[in-house]
Amino acid sequence: MTQHVRNGWYLGAWSDEIGRRLTQRWITDLPVLFYRLPDGTVTAVEDRCPHRKYPLSLGHLDDAGILQCDYHGYRFGPDGVCVGVAEQADRPKAALRRFPLVERDGALWIWPGDPELADEGLLPDTSWLSDPGWTQVHGVVPLKARHLLLLENLLDLTHETFLHPTSIGNAAVAATPIDVTVDGYRVGFSRRMTGIQAPPFYEKSCGLTSPVDRWQDGEFYPPGIFVLNIRLAATGTEEPEGFHMKVLYGLTPALGNETHDFYALGRDYLVDDEELTKFQHEQQLAVMQEDVDALEAQEIMYATDQGAMAESSIRSDLAALRGRRALAKMLAREQQGDRAPRGRVSV
Repeated sequence: MTQHVRNGWYLGAWSDEIGRRLTQRWITDLPVLFYRLPDGTVTAVEDRCPHRKYPLSLGHLDDAGILQCDYHGYRFGPDGVCVGVAEQADRPKAALRRFPLVERDGALWIWPGDPELADEGLLPDTSWLSDPGWTQVHGVVPLKARHLLLLENLLDLTHETFLHPTSIGNAAVAATPIDVTVDGYRVGFSRRMTGIQAPPFYEKSCGLTSPVDRWQDGEFYPPGIFVLNIRLAATGTEEPEGFHMKVLYGLTPALGNETHDFYALGRDYLVDDEELTKFQHEQQLAVMQEDVDALEAQEIMYATDQGAMAESSIRSDLAALRGRRALAKMLAREQQGDRAPRGRVSV
């Protein structure tokens, strides 16, 4: 089974997914229970009662924010400490494991590892998710493939040429080399396509006619966040003019080799055009389904590989290989008990 980095931020849920209803979600092989307290704050605890490991998500939450296990009646306050056992005089010394959680711009970020290492400064700027000058859609897609395959898919966008030719891809993507940057564990890339044919998606959503300039600037914030900045403009148009889009992916390992594929797609133009928003959302889901189909097929090949075939890589794989190396180094340091995951390490 794939091992996961836990000392890092993952997207645990969108804010609008979590209310007073008890919501379970597996994250890095841990069952996590999300719910809102009476004051509106969200808490995340391990979804196991310390009495006999019954899922607390099968219990209930009262109006005062007391969580009850519906197997033997253990009850826990908003701080996760046991306040007693229903219908009994016992008050055992028990407490739930609580995970560091940050709610920002409509997203809930969770740190499933050592809570003393949780640093909000490691999160990317997501202000565009709540900026009135931008409009965005978001959701989550289940993926029956390991987190690493999704990461490499995002760090090597040359696949757009071949998997998405009727929407966001064309020959220019694979034909244009990338510049790769490394900052500690972070891996970034930039692809600048100039004077190219506009892919179908951008012709329709931006109203552009060819030739166009298309920029892709991506950054991986390990272990589980990827942000892609996109610019489209008529060839020769200078910044800041043009059409700007952002795509956020939360690459969150679930249970075993399955992944929660969170996404948000935003734009800074025609922000009140609901038909355009609907079209872009439909296209985003269609593109993601093409990726899901490819990655799930790839997962079967990886899971059954006996290692007889040597792996081949080319120059366009550089960012993906750096991302792979970053995760491997983070995991190795965790396994060695290194408590400084933020150190500047060349990958």
